[in-house]
Amino acid sequence: MIVDAHVHCAELENIENYANNSEFVLVCVADNPQSSYDVIKLSENYKNIFPCVGVHPWVIHEYSISNIESLLEDAVKNHNIKCLGEVGLDKRFKPYTFYKQLEAFSLFIKYAKEYDLVVNLHAADAWRDVFELIYRNNVNRAYFHWYTGPLDLLRQIEDVGFYVGFNPAWQLQEKHRAIVNQARLESLITESDAPYNYRGLTMTPDLIKKSIEYISNVKNISICEVEKTIYSNFRKLFKM
Repeated sequence: MIVDAHVHCAELENIENYANNSEFVLVCVADNPQSSYDVIKLSENYKNIFPCVGVHPWVIHEYSISNIESLLEDAVKNHNIKCLGEVGLDKRFKPYTFYKQLEAFSLFIKYAKEYDLVVNLHAADAWRDVFELIYRNNVNRAYFHWYTGPLDLLRQIEDVGFYVGFNPAWQLQEKHRAIVNQARLESLITESDAPYNYRGLTMTPDLIKKSIEYISNVKNISICEVEKTIYSNFRKLFKM
């Protein structure tokens, strides 16, 4: 199985190609209330789609806390949602909305703790802030999307049983390659972040196969064993 633990399915034009392919497992994140309901609907039609609801830190200032709370209430009580995402904090691209981000993220943390939900996290230049908040508030299940944070924090993330995402950006981003070199295979989950375009590289779920080959070479483990372990990591994260 090819695990894509962070993909924007509502924005992916050819999502049916992957949703109809039993080789893929897709964790579909949302950017706002509309895309949250879009991924919920997709999950009702495809067994290999696992929906996450949330509001991206980049647009969190466009929504009131009451709007977000209404979304969460409906999602957990009427749609049996198991994952919140893409949620978190961003000091790199949107530092001027940080306090609104923090207010909203505190609400997401509250629901994650109360309902034992996975948090699919965005934490650009706020890696420690996000880790400390979820750890201090006893969130049990966390996935750090596209992790490029400090190596010492990586160890803490791994030691408490959280997971980090390995993204096709490794092809262009040296610091992401450094992470996979240091990370334990038992803490890694692959992702695409499709259809994001990073420095001219358009992300797609297909690129994950190349990522798996890279992990295999770095860890000196067979491709089959890498796929098997990453799928096992995904199942542990989602308590399957």
